[in-house]
Amino acid sequence: MSNISNIGDSNAWNITRLAEAFGLHRETVRKRLRSSKVKPSGKRAGVDVYALVDVGPALFSSERNTGDDDFLNPSKMLPKDRKDYFQSERERLKFEEEIGELIPDSDYRKDLYFSLSVVVNFFDNLPDKMERTGLFTPEQLELLEKEGDKCRDEMYNKLIEITPDE
Repeated sequence: MSNISNIGDSNAWNITRLAEAFGLHRETVRKRLRSSKVKPSGKRAGVDVYALVDVGPALFSSERNTGDDDFLNPSKMLPKDRKDYFQSERERLKFEEEIGELIPDSDYRKDLYFSLSVVVNFFDNLPDKMERTGLFTPEQLELLEKEGDKCRDEMYNKLIEITPDE
């Protein structure tokens, strides 16, 4: 004859059964339950049993691995979590590139070069264009050229200060 037990007991397991079911060492299960402050839901045959609803987050929550600031710090992740993190980031970058939200560095540099060359040409040609109008004195044109050169030098220095990873 079989034993009749409460249906709620099927969702309450001891540490040994949890370890076997999830492929973890018993001591690992015990430490994670203790660190997450999971209390036994009862006793069966003198052994503590834990509700699966409480055990799941304690065993598998990523919050148990890291502090609040270190949640997305790959160097502080478990190896499996780190692999999953980098794999998902690679997929995210591919997707963003496919939909046009991410452009390759070479395209960005080419576009920046063309944009800045237009600005540089403007400053190079401005004094000559103003001289042809006949509305400016030679002193004013010299001042205009000097200020244009200053502005160009400032832009150049700002570009030099930018590091490649910014």
